[in-house]
Amino acid sequence: MKTLRFKLIISFLAVIILSQAYATFNYLTVDSMNQKTKNIMTEQLPLLIEDENLSYNIAQSLSVTRAYVLYGDDTFKNEFNELTAEGLEIQKELKKYKTSPKLQGIINESNAWREMVETEIFQKYDEGFKEVADKNLRTKAQPIARGIMDGLEKLAGEREKDIQSNGGDMLSYADTIQKVGIAASLTVLILGIIIAIFTAESISRPVKKIVTRMMSIAKGELSSEVITTKSKDEIGHLVQAVNTMNGSLQSMVKQMADVSNHVTSQSEELTQYADEVMAGSQQIATTMSDLSSGAEEQAHASTSLNETMGQFAQEIMNVVINSEDIKAQAATMLGMTNDGSQYMEKSIQKMDDINGKMKHSLELVKGLDTRTNDISKLVNVIQEIAEQTNLLALNAAIEAARAGEHGRGFAVVADEVRKLAEQVSHSITDITSIVTDIQNESKQVVASLDEGYEFVNEGTDQIQTTGKTFDNIKEAIDEVGSKIEEMSSSLYNVLDNTKTINESIENIASVSEESAAGIEQISATAQQSGSSMSEVSRSARTLEDSANQLNSLIQGFKIK
Repeated sequence: MKTLRFKLIISFLAVIILSQAYATFNYLTVDSMNQKTKNIMTEQLPLLIEDENLSYNIAQSLSVTRAYVLYGDDTFKNEFNELTAEGLEIQKELKKYKTSPKLQGIINESNAWREMVETEIFQKYDEGFKEVADKNLRTKAQPIARGIMDGLEKLAGEREKDIQSNGGDMLSYADTIQKVGIAASLTVLILGIIIAIFTAESISRPVKKIVTRMMSIAKGELSSEVITTKSKDEIGHLVQAVNTMNGSLQSMVKQMADVSNHVTSQSEELTQYADEVMAGSQQIATTMSDLSSGAEEQAHASTSLNETMGQFAQEIMNVVINSEDIKAQAATMLGMTNDGSQYMEKSIQKMDDINGKMKHSLELVKGLDTRTNDISKLVNVIQEIAEQTNLLALNAAIEAARAGEHGRGFAVVADEVRKLAEQVSHSITDITSIVTDIQNESKQVVASLDEGYEFVNEGTDQIQTTGKTFDNIKEAIDEVGSKIEEMSSSLYNVLDNTKTINESIENIASVSEESAAGIEQISATAQQSGSSMSEVSRSARTLEDSANQLNSLIQGFKIK
């Protein structure tokens, strides 16, 4: 049998599972984006920067080598040694990362190139073979240096492509998160609305019928048809209990009506008998036979009335017992309502758990937005370095132009540096565009999660409204219990009056027996009989008043 608790747990478990699946997908996707961002920040960008630095170092080394061959100034040779030391530091930085065989080959080639410059250019120049040194510079050093710089430029291009590829993957992930987020939000919304409508309808429809029936019972309307429901859970049990209570009340009121009518009839007969006995008492002095006959009739009527009153008392007792059963059933209904309220509180706790999961997903996406802001800052720093490098290249070109023929080598180096700076600027522009797209997609994901968060809050409000409906049912059941308590009190009063009537009837029987016992005491017996008849008449009127009071109570109920 599917209980109300089982239905509620299954309904909200479906929403929880769907929300958890979305949260898991979101976590895995964001984690993958974080890994790619980390790869860009901690490996690809630093390698790109160091590649550019090494290429620039080779270009500067080639430039000072030309200057030394042209002018023979040891300052350029010392500057070459400093650039060599700087190049070795750059190589150390590169080796901290995962270097490819191609990069390692370029590093080895650059080291061999420096050794060749020192042995075949500087050493030859110092030995006086300036033409040989100049030839080695033009035929060996320059082509090798350009090959090294071209290789580094190709590596830089490959790294830029990797960065762009990772950026594209991150945009794809962000787009997937957005689409899945929208789909999950719509699914949770639709499923939540369907579950809320179905659950509320399955609970509120029979509950409204029960409340209406309880209000009718409170007003005394017992003739309504039986409430029908297909539910087999606690609501179904509650409906069955209400139907049982209505039937028991209807049966009890019918019994009370029958007993009341019977008491009214008997009280009228008792009054009539009392009047006849009193009339017979007045005629005792003249008619002995009439007195004897009247005494016998009185004794017979008293015996019959005594039996009738005994039956009446037993029927009243049955009604009292039935009212106690109804009170017990009302208490059972109240307990079931309390259980329903507890189930609703547990449902509210489950919705709070869903709320926490959605909030955690929102915090993760906001953390991704912070990471992309950090990338933007780093890209700005690289942009500034590229601009400064471009400015330095421009200044070097100006100085080379001033130097004329002697500055031609500087002009070539300045032009190469300017090209490198422009390439870095273009790469940074692409990276900035990618990061901006990531930030925009992240903001859309945050907005989608905020919307899902609002939907969960709406589901919580609907469950709380259902809980308030259970509280209204509880108040209606309490009111029915109070009415039953008042009716039981009235029945006990009627039972006490019945005992008084029984005592009066026993006195009548005793008087009748004494009247029939001896003619000698006819006068005394007649006086006592007259007094007893007055008491019987008063008791009969009291019984009639009690019966009328009971009829007034019964008329407040409609049983047909």
